[in-house]
Amino acid sequence: MRLSSTLITLVLLLAGTGCSQTTLLTRHDYQKSQTGFIRGDTNEALLDLPGGAEQGTFINAMERGYLSLIQGKAEIKPLQKQSQILENRVRYHISRDAKTFFYLQTPEDYYASEHEVIWLHMLLSWGYSLKGQYESACVEARIAGSLLSLPWSPVGHFDDPSMRLFLASLWTMCGEWREAQVDLRAAWVMDNSLTWARELANRDQAPAHLFVVLGGPGPEPLWSPEFTLNPLRSERKVSFKLRGKRSALTLADSSGKSVKSHLSPDAGNWYARHVARESELHELIADSAYGGKAAISTTLAAVKITSTAGIGLGVGLGGSILGAAVLYLGAKGNSDGLMGLGFAIAGASIKKGWAISKQGYEESTSELSQRLDPSENYRFVRYLPEYLWMGWSDSAFAYPAELRTPYSRAAIEQPAVVNGATAVSIAFLPDVREYDFSY
Repeated sequence: MRLSSTLITLVLLLAGTGCSQTTLLTRHDYQKSQTGFIRGDTNEALLDLPGGAEQGTFINAMERGYLSLIQGKAEIKPLQKQSQILENRVRYHISRDAKTFFYLQTPEDYYASEHEVIWLHMLLSWGYSLKGQYESACVEARIAGSLLSLPWSPVGHFDDPSMRLFLASLWTMCGEWREAQVDLRAAWVMDNSLTWARELANRDQAPAHLFVVLGGPGPEPLWSPEFTLNPLRSERKVSFKLRGKRSALTLADSSGKSVKSHLSPDAGNWYARHVARESELHELIADSAYGGKAAISTTLAAVKITSTAGIGLGVGLGGSILGAAVLYLGAKGNSDGLMGLGFAIAGASIKKGWAISKQGYEESTSELSQRLDPSENYRFVRYLPEYLWMGWSDSAFAYPAELRTPYSRAAIEQPAVVNGATAVSIAFLPDVREYDFSY
């Protein structure tokens, strides 16, 4: 969709004059919550989740919703509110390199990514099933499926095998196995290594027990500056590092009977597209805000480098003059002691001056990097899985189930949903390090 030059000008003016990011959450604000989450304590992660000025926004609602649902709590009112807000919002279409991306702009001016918008509806479907509202759950699953299937352009629209697999589990929860089969086959078509998904799709009926374990603590944004023709944008470049180990999962019931688990592809494609689909409008706004910050920060750093270099030079030069004077007196008086002292004074002064200059340079460039590093303030939904394991069984299963990887373990006390003859269990493992916890 094309925006008029008047609108672009207005947005830039607002960005340059009236907008302040001082109240937005930073990576530091998430530290305590992230520590609990990586340890596997999802309740602590939820209790420590920062809110502040972003309370009730899209990101906050998504993160609270996910942390609640993986504990088996269907606290989805904030997600319902976000869905209603976004229902009539205009989607922005951005075409680049034969690929088409879409945005949804939230009232707080956050541009939700494709995978985040789709996950909003999948989280709602999950929550409705936990409440036993299966018709509403199927409606949300259908919306998520349409966003994955709808071709915004002939090529390059967003689709993902891991999302299809999770969507299949949501269809199973709400009692629509035929729809689940469609998404399982779609996952296999996109990734032919998922032969187990095709095997599951070929079943006429849903298995008696379906297990879905969401893995990984979510990615970490990293500053990835590169040299390009636009130095402001290249210095602002962010990449994402997935932190989950993609370990083999052991799944067994209380009697020790095991269920084979299968690992999905990871979420790397979600975040690659997240970075790639930056719209020109968003870039212009960011250039304006980031450019001013960069200019001020660079000036301050240059002043500090110059001043510390001057101090270092003064120390080195002054000491050298003093050392030369002592050396001269020693030579004139034929005193080896004075001559040695003169050399020592000059050498020590030069060394000290260099240390002062070097320290000032390192401190200044470090401060500059911290000021310009966009990953500290980068806004995205942090609490989403990186991959999933899926397993199923038609045999009798004795709960609680035990989940284990080399890095973490958990217990499923009971299925999340029992709909008809099928019990569906959804759990979470950080898959980062060993830790015990239960749902």
